Amino acid sequence: MKVPRWGDAELDRESSFQLGNFCVNEPRPMKVVVIGAGYSVLPNTKYPCNIRSISYRQKIQNLDLTIYESNAGVGGTWFANKYPGLACDVPSHVYQLTFAEKTDWSAFYAPGPEIRGYLESVVDKFKLLPYIKLEHRVVRAEYSEPKGKWRLTIRRKRSALVDQGGKWDWAVDFEEFEDTADVVFSGAGALSRWSWPDIAGLDSFGGKLIHSADWDTGEGSGAGWEETVKSWGDKNVAVIGVGSTALQIVPALQPKVKHLVNYVRGQTWLAAPMLKERLLQLSGGKEVTNYFFTPEDKKSFEDPEYYKTFRRDIESHLNAGHGLTIRNSEMQIGARAQFKEDMVCRLEKKPWIADYLVPDFAVGCRRITPGPGYLEALCEENVDFVPTPIHRITPTGIETIDGDTQDLDIIICATGFETSYKMPFPVIGRKGVTLNEKYDPHPRTYLSVAVDGFPNWFQGLGPNGCLGAGSLLLLIERQVDYAVAATLKLQRERLKSIEVKKEAVDDFDEYLESVFSEQCRTWYKMGKEDGRVVALWPGSALHATHALANPRWEDFNFEPLNGSANRFHWLGDGHSVADKDSKADTDRSLAYLEAWYLKNENIDFPPGRLQQPRNLKGSPISTMPSAVESTPLNPTTVDRNGLKHDQFQLGDFCVDQPRRMKVAAIGAGYSGIMAGIRFRQKVQNLDLTIYESNAGVGGTWLVNKYPGLACDIPSHAYQLLYEEKKDWSAFYSPGPEILGYLEGVVDKYKLQPYIKLQHRVMRAEYSEPEGKWHLTIRKRRVPPTDKNEKWDWDTDFEEFEDVVDVVFAGLGALNRWTWPDIKGLETFKGKLIHSADWDTGEGAGGGWEDTVKSWGDKNVAVIGVGSTALQIVPALQPKVKHLVNYVRGKTWITASILKERLVEMAGGKDVPNYHFTEEDRESFKDPEYYQQFRREIESYLNSAHAMTIRNSPMQTEVRAAFRVDMLKKLEKKPWIADHLMPNFPVCCRRLTPGPGYLEALCEDNVDFVPTPIQEVTPTGILNRRCVMTGFDTSYKLFFPVVGRNGVLLNEKYDPYPRTYLSVAVDGFPNWFQSLGPNGGLGAGSLLILMQSQVNYAVEATLKLQRERLKSMEVKKEAVDDFDEYLETVFSDKCRSWYKLGKEEGRVVALWPGSVLHSTHALAHPRWEDYHLEPMDGVRNRFHWLGDGDSLADKDPLGDSKSSHSFRGSTCSKDALRGLVS
Repeated sequence: MKVPRWGDAELDRESSFQLGNFCVNEPRPMKVVVIGAGYSVLPNTKYPCNIRSISYRQKIQNLDLTIYESNAGVGGTWFANKYPGLACDVPSHVYQLTFAEKTDWSAFYAPGPEIRGYLESVVDKFKLLPYIKLEHRVVRAEYSEPKGKWRLTIRRKRSALVDQGGKWDWAVDFEEFEDTADVVFSGAGALSRWSWPDIAGLDSFGGKLIHSADWDTGEGSGAGWEETVKSWGDKNVAVIGVGSTALQIVPALQPKVKHLVNYVRGQTWLAAPMLKERLLQLSGGKEVTNYFFTPEDKKSFEDPEYYKTFRRDIESHLNAGHGLTIRNSEMQIGARAQFKEDMVCRLEKKPWIADYLVPDFAVGCRRITPGPGYLEALCEENVDFVPTPIHRITPTGIETIDGDTQDLDIIICATGFETSYKMPFPVIGRKGVTLNEKYDPHPRTYLSVAVDGFPNWFQGLGPNGCLGAGSLLLLIERQVDYAVAATLKLQRERLKSIEVKKEAVDDFDEYLESVFSEQCRTWYKMGKEDGRVVALWPGSALHATHALANPRWEDFNFEPLNGSANRFHWLGDGHSVADKDSKADTDRSLAYLEAWYLKNENIDFPPGRLQQPRNLKGSPISTMPSAVESTPLNPTTVDRNGLKHDQFQLGDFCVDQPRRMKVAAIGAGYSGIMAGIRFRQKVQNLDLTIYESNAGVGGTWLVNKYPGLACDIPSHAYQLLYEEKKDWSAFYSPGPEILGYLEGVVDKYKLQPYIKLQHRVMRAEYSEPEGKWHLTIRKRRVPPTDKNEKWDWDTDFEEFEDVVDVVFAGLGALNRWTWPDIKGLETFKGKLIHSADWDTGEGAGGGWEDTVKSWGDKNVAVIGVGSTALQIVPALQPKVKHLVNYVRGKTWITASILKERLVEMAGGKDVPNYHFTEEDRESFKDPEYYQQFRREIESYLNSAHAMTIRNSPMQTEVRAAFRVDMLKKLEKKPWIADHLMPNFPVCCRRLTPGPGYLEALCEDNVDFVPTPIQEVTPTGILNRRCVMTGFDTSYKLFFPVVGRNGVLLNEKYDPYPRTYLSVAVDGFPNWFQSLGPNGGLGAGSLLILMQSQVNYAVEATLKLQRERLKSMEVKKEAVDDFDEYLETVFSDKCRSWYKLGKEEGRVVALWPGSVLHSTHALAHPRWEDYHLEPMDGVRNRFHWLGDGDSLADKDPLGDSKSSHSFRGSTCSKDALRGLVS
């Protein structure tokens, strides 16, 4: 049997599917190994073992984490490097983690030891040290395909030497052991292996030979670098190199030595200190290369608002430097001229040096550094600048190719690192291929974080994982976030492996063909003058942030952990952990476990006015229209398979430039209103229309006006998470109050302009060439003068067409009522009314009581025993002379949900409902009390899911309790129980408390008739008025929806509906729905499920927009898998609309689990289950990355359109003047 892989491969299905014996969010154990304890590891505090140590969204539960570090301390390069002048060459306040701020930096450019101290403090703060194994070196990593794990060989100091300090020999004094891991994250970085220069005679030198990356002078051990050179005052010292390290060493050593010679082979651009204007401002107008913060400065940084403003301003200007790396950009050309002018000015004492040092290549080809004090040091009398190449090193010094020699006491090689990105130990992936082999002739990765053939392996600062300009730490954090997201997916979906597809690596490699700058020798190109840039991300820091923010799991292949061929095995047994672990029935303080989503930190509160969406950091984003709706097709080429494709070119747009999206929502009930809010909140550049056939919003709560209409779940559980109503009139609120609540929500979020009332969708057809839906809309020909005025949809109309990218259907299941199939129904001469179309001919516009005010002497029949009939009967009983309830089936009438709570609020009285007093409503104004009350109610409601599980203890228990309660309420007419009380389990039909129904049946003016109706006569059923109930429960729509190849959705739903997670249907691209097939609940908070369905549709639309996709269509095999999962049976034989009104067959109405189960299932869309079609016809999946910029890179500090000046970067000359004087 082949191992199932989910990606492009077909799956074997040799064994029948069985539900997993676990909860959907039950975290399987995950073992993660991180290599390196430098900056890359610190964002891995998002891999905490103590789940309270970091915010919930950053955690991985049930985690075994080990961080292997070969050095004797944490800090990576900031621990290893100790050379003179070691400092950060970007501002200190930029060189810190976003979630661990330091406000007391000593200087604008902090010295190395202070950065190391900062990193050590982060380790302490997040209690990482127990997980870090110091002086442990990974010497081999090999992936085991059968087990889906990495086997690591670890080398450490021999046990007998552990207590001995000082240096030890890794090649001699060691022992090895093996560790295994589900996931490996390599944080080794690019510059982790230093190398000696290839110069003849290097070993012959008789003086002191030192490499900057292994600083050891033999004196001042353990102290600052100054102590290590305290005896050098009479020494002749050479520094070989002109990279960032040499630029720091030269000015640091110049005043400490007798004579210093700097041997320079190449050229380099030296920028004036970044943010020179800010330095001038801080120093009171003095021109300085660094600024040391005063106690007053540090005190001002204690003000959070001031500190944020300061930090954002610096980071924004730093990110603005990305324009320098773009060949021939206005900013690069301007910088080149200004950098040259500045260098010449600073070399005024020795102007000839500029002829050798100022480059003839563009800015950005090599790493830009301010090099504070370097040029000034070159101009000192005790410093020589030698641009002549070195011929050899002699026992006494250095000889250049022109024959000149220099006697030296000390030679310092600041000549850099191994820049091939090859690992210092074998990393062996699938089929025995090593990572170093994979990186030949140059490294190829996927978005810098993954490599094909190396499953479950992720990396930070790998190939193309660095920046030419901008905030490097922001990129590191995003790379770590990506690895965390992948690990969470492995854990959540119980996957054995996740491996990027080769074709995805190919596409990114093709995207990388964009060239940053001209010919020059640089470590960006593995130390070569020509060739590929393998070090830099192909865009700005902000561009990388957007590119990595939303992983494209469709670019990966997956193997299931347990060999199951069904991709939904991870959904488990239909429960969440909270469904099984809640103690809400015995301890109210623990009830929140069942309603965790009500905690404020878990609620996504929309802004009250919904002006514009937010960016990744929560700042408003200018909704700049897309410059191009569609990139013109490029010249075609033929691939290796003979298929025509477009030749790849960079898109002429920013990575986060939102293309125009047109969305139509059908229906303005709860789902449509939620969709209107969320789409407007989340999707930029949006054209939204909500079509509603009725004359007002509210859906079922507008349409239904029958007697007794009310919510049959507690009012406080029937409201939006983010829109609380604290003044509900009753525990079970009446329908008109719910309608008023929804109208209030529409008003608050200003949705009315987007809602087209009395507009009915008559047809929807998908256009495959366009990737759009064509909607035929019918509206009233003459605008109404009164919203209650009725008109004929078949005669008084006109039609028009609308074309949209996405359709969201919020119609629900019960949107088409039906007359019962009873002989003679049409012959009845009395008043025949359907509950779903309540019209008695009187009291129009008033409450239902006005519509029956003349019924006091009437005989009325109510046919049905569903939720509607259970409300109508007790409402009409006191209003009519005689009432007969004709009942065909049986149903469980529950005690009021949360009966104990009702009794408690009613002062011990057993009441079917409770009307809140002024005192109650006043107490709800206390936020803490109200939250506790609401969570408790919702928790109990969600806990009722256990009743839907066949033969569960709770189902058995409540069945007995419901029986006792029904018998008690039917004491006056006990015979009714024989006909009404079911022999099937609880929840086969929808549960309803039916407040007052059983009591009404026992009244003298009410008859209960369980005998089937054979015929309706002209005079009625024994001369009575008739009220009918019921709906078409087939889920078929009342208008044609035409998908691919002309297939109708209603045809697709025959013999029963099949969907993907209730929200999508194969063959119907860009179509999403709420409360569709298997989109309802047997118990629990329905609005939570609806919210998840809406959020799913919004996420899909964002993906279509973000990645410039033409269409998104769920795969048929994914629908098949969900259909197989749905084979779980909720309960026994009974006639129910859950089963299309049949006694037997599939349950097509309910989600196959609890409401909490559904929230977890829908929270992380599996886009790999979809076919994705590009909008522009391009074949490269990374076309959406655009031209390497983000909008913020092109909108100068946001000052053109927004009051928020921290957009991130600029290409303006003003910003350039901020970088250099």
